[in-house]
Amino acid sequence: MDSEKIHSLLEKYWNCETSVQEEKELQLFFSDGNVPEELRQYIPLFSYIRDEQSVTLGDDFSERLQNALGAEGKERYITIRIFRPLLRIAVSVLLVVGMGISFYFISKQDNRPHFVETFEDPNAAMQQATYALEKLSHALRKSETVSVETIHFIDDLDIDWTAIDSLNKNNPVETDSVKTER
Repeated sequence: MDSEKIHSLLEKYWNCETSVQEEKELQLFFSDGNVPEELRQYIPLFSYIRDEQSVTLGDDFSERLQNALGAEGKERYITIRIFRPLLRIAVSVLLVVGMGISFYFISKQDNRPHFVETFEDPNAAMQQATYALEKLSHALRKSETVSVETIHFIDDLDIDWTAIDSLNKNNPVETDSVKTER
């Protein structure tokens, strides 16, 4: 086979663009004894693929699988069947104990709000509170300014709101065409 063709097939193979037929050509080429020296490094790869494709299950595989599954399943069923009453009792005891512990801790829990001072120094607390209130005041002033600017912008648009208002059913807007029909 042509060396150039093999190189192009290898390039396509590494880019995952080969067809099944092209991969078989590569496997045949690398299973042949006439492989150039620069391509001998790929012989184990393609011989491994060919060897693994020929692997089949033994004739007694199904029988061994059934025996393994059957023996394991029987032992597990017997073990569970013997311990089933004990498991029910253990689960019931754990449930009762868990509920008892939960009720105990819930009843001991103090649900009153606790107001604890976080500052040892009253002046530091006052400074922190003042700082927080100043930030809040600044944010409120800024939002008020933006709201007023938005209202002025909408007012400057010179929109006839009565013509747009379709929700006012008590006093609908009459147009010229409606007035002339009456």
